[in-house]
Amino acid sequence: MHSLFKLSGVLLLSGFAFSAYAASQSITVNYTLTVPAACNLTGTAPSINKVLPVDGSAIDEKFSIKCNVPYTLEVKSANKTGQSASEVIHKNNASAKIPYNLEVTGGSLAVAVNGPATNVPPSISTTATDYTLSAKLPVALVSSNYMAGEYTDTVTINMTY
Repeated sequence: MHSLFKLSGVLLLSGFAFSAYAASQSITVNYTLTVPAACNLTGTAPSINKVLPVDGSAIDEKFSIKCNVPYTLEVKSANKTGQSASEVIHKNNASAKIPYNLEVTGGSLAVAVNGPATNVPPSISTTATDYTLSAKLPVALVSSNYMAGEYTDTVTINMTY
């Protein structure tokens, strides 16, 4: 029995020795995911040819932007005469001009044609923002009042991020 007490004492002392030197260690793992900027301006094609109706009705071009960072949207006409106004110029006679109006609709913010660029915040949504560029003559055109031939203007839609 005496050796049983001895053995118990040794085991008891051993247990205290382990608990006196017990420690804890840890490792912290931090995960980071970087989502790259992804912006896309889509329309029917990079260059689109449209014909302004002489009756004064609007001709539309739809485009959309899907962007996960802030971007600016700027719509400018080559022959601008003011905000939302431009003119088509005769192909062979630069002094022959016909005024017309431009407007962008859609999106969460108003976009001025021939105005300052519009700053658009990013969207959490994964859907694209749809816009429509409309062009129309202010009134129906009386053809006999203008030189016959082709009149042109170029409107550029620029998205920067």
